[in-house]
Amino acid sequence: MKWDQKISQEIFQAKYMLHQEKTPEELFRNVAKEISKLEKNNEHWEETFYNAMAAGLFIPAGRILANARPDSPMKNYNNCFTIDIDDSMEDIYDSLKEDALISKMGGGVGFDASKLRPKGEVLSGGGESSGVISFLRIFDQSAKTIMTGGHRRSAHIALLDISHPDIEEFITVKQGDKNKELTQFNISVKITDTFIDAVEKDAPWDLKFHGKVFKTLPARSLYDLLAENAFIHNEPGIFNSDKVERYNNGYWAFNMDRVNPCGELVMPSYSLCCLAAINLSKLIKNPFSDNCQFDFATLRDLASLGVRFLDNVLDVTDYPLEKIETFSKKWRRIGLGFTGLGNALAMLKLPYGSKESITMAGEIAKALRDASYDASSSIAVEKGSFPDFDSDKFLQAEFVKGLDKNTIEKIKKQGMRNIQLNTVAPTGTISLSVGQNCSSGIEPSFALQYDRKIRTGIEDETRKERVYDYAWLKYCRINPQVTMENKPEYFVTTVDIEPYRSIDMQAEVQKYIDHSISKTLNLPPGTSFEDYKDLFLYAYQKGLKGFTTFNPQGSMKGILEYNDNTEKQRIVRKVGPQRPDGLPGDLKRISLRGENYIILTGKFEGSLYEIFCIDEPEEGLPIKDELSGYIIKESKSKYSFYDEDKNLRILEDFTRIYDSPDASLARFISMALRHGTPLQFIIDQLNKDSHFLGFERAVARVLKGYIQNGEEVITGEKNCGECSGKLIFNDGCVVCQDCGWSKCT
Repeated sequence: MKWDQKISQEIFQAKYMLHQEKTPEELFRNVAKEISKLEKNNEHWEETFYNAMAAGLFIPAGRILANARPDSPMKNYNNCFTIDIDDSMEDIYDSLKEDALISKMGGGVGFDASKLRPKGEVLSGGGESSGVISFLRIFDQSAKTIMTGGHRRSAHIALLDISHPDIEEFITVKQGDKNKELTQFNISVKITDTFIDAVEKDAPWDLKFHGKVFKTLPARSLYDLLAENAFIHNEPGIFNSDKVERYNNGYWAFNMDRVNPCGELVMPSYSLCCLAAINLSKLIKNPFSDNCQFDFATLRDLASLGVRFLDNVLDVTDYPLEKIETFSKKWRRIGLGFTGLGNALAMLKLPYGSKESITMAGEIAKALRDASYDASSSIAVEKGSFPDFDSDKFLQAEFVKGLDKNTIEKIKKQGMRNIQLNTVAPTGTISLSVGQNCSSGIEPSFALQYDRKIRTGIEDETRKERVYDYAWLKYCRINPQVTMENKPEYFVTTVDIEPYRSIDMQAEVQKYIDHSISKTLNLPPGTSFEDYKDLFLYAYQKGLKGFTTFNPQGSMKGILEYNDNTEKQRIVRKVGPQRPDGLPGDLKRISLRGENYIILTGKFEGSLYEIFCIDEPEEGLPIKDELSGYIIKESKSKYSFYDEDKNLRILEDFTRIYDSPDASLARFISMALRHGTPLQFIIDQLNKDSHFLGFERAVARVLKGYIQNGEEVITGEKNCGECSGKLIFNDGCVVCQDCGWSKCT
């Protein structure tokens, strides 16, 4: 294999060349030898598997590349597994042991926590249940403790049904970098058609367990809570359980109520992820030309090869649990998918998200499906159908009924080797390494080029290395005169794609994928919460089995940061948290040149969120100069101020009845506050007013009282002029932490 970029070589060597291999070809040969060893014509299949891998056309998943060797000490060749958790202390700790054994072997773990009784429920032996979250924390700590292969911790995902009494706590438990809860877990909420119907009708929704109703609340408020936490903190995702179950090929035997940590495989408990991807970026004839074409014939050949390869993996791998081995060999579930779709579309001169690109993606997914089912039926003649195959029932599965007539007839005569076959996984590391930094899975290109810092090994010295997207590098070599400024319009990245078109792309491919698709919708900067709620619902209406988003302005910093020109800095736009109906606040009366004003300030979790400035009427108001209470939003644009007990309304509809010409200034200050502008910056700007007794300076004096003691000075001079020590605020003064110098204003 010839490496196009150093980063791809380095990652491949670090992640996969773990058995004294000298070259990638030696690694691929060992993998091919191991996976083909049970074939009757094993030499033929070893060579076939090797050639596809060495050419970069067929890429097995990471655990296969890292572990699959004839003499490997770790024979786990599967990425992720699912387990069950029942509602007793013994069952919970049995599941914890199963979880630990899987983690030890390098596998991720997914489970549904909906069987666990809610917080406060009476236990049979006395006392009360500590609830779902308390047990998830135990699993989280176990995952942090167990290191697999000496360097990686197990990924987890937990699901909870939307009707579970602990669902509100579950939705809000993860708040990104703010609280760093359940750091080894992704979490998703199991949404039902009934719940969405209740949301659309604004109907009540019962939270219940074993038939007992614990709480009833508006379905819409629960939906808003879910959407809000996902918008701000990027979790939870949604798992559309009714949609998943509708397309369950084994509907007569089990429910598909589990998912793997990245969301691409929907499965029953005690199942596994047996994964590989076809590299679509290698299947374009005459790329970037007027006669560019997608090579469907090679795709079909690779799909046939991939089904056989993954089916063999099930027989040569070790299993962490006997229950997983029994279930996996009974149903023979595999997950053959693709990577490089974004690059393939660019090479076909189709902008990702355009109508033509979505149509092409659907044609590719359909070809993958048809070839995979055809291959599985052919292998069934040679090796037998999966043990629990029932022809009549299988052919009545909703997904199977969508196959073409010839494939259905073939299955009827010959059977099926595998219960379900296709997925689209995230393929991050294998795409960056074997794929030479091709676009990952179904995603568009993240960035066409970026610079990374590399340590030279000499103290703290670093050097820069430019990294290129696979298709972009290929285009640049054909057209050396191209720049980022004059690139063709079909080179688009994540930030260029309209969110609805991104969902449309996933929905079109999902039609032909019997499992699910791992895809994260990156929200464009400036997306409002109201816009986001519509996207959330649109994803459900389009039939996605799962939906996950990343808000770059949310509470959790992304692993990747987009920047096509790394020499330029970008202003990061932040979206403020949604305002609750009520906020604790203060009322202050100020007088300027004979005019009386009332300043009301609202606080969100201890930080200043909003400010209102109103005129005091000539007859005055029977209130003190300073008063603490609550600012309640009673309806659209109607705000009232209540006392601390929320019993006595002191000012009713004050923004309308006592409107002020300075109200616009207050709105702009409020906008800056809730979107994260440091308070000191706002005060500095207000103090620039030339009139010492001006209204702006009076407001600045009020705001200054909300700067917390110990807060670092981030405007003006940052260091003490006497000793260069750190300056902080203390009782309204700027104070040096080191020498004690101070300045009060």
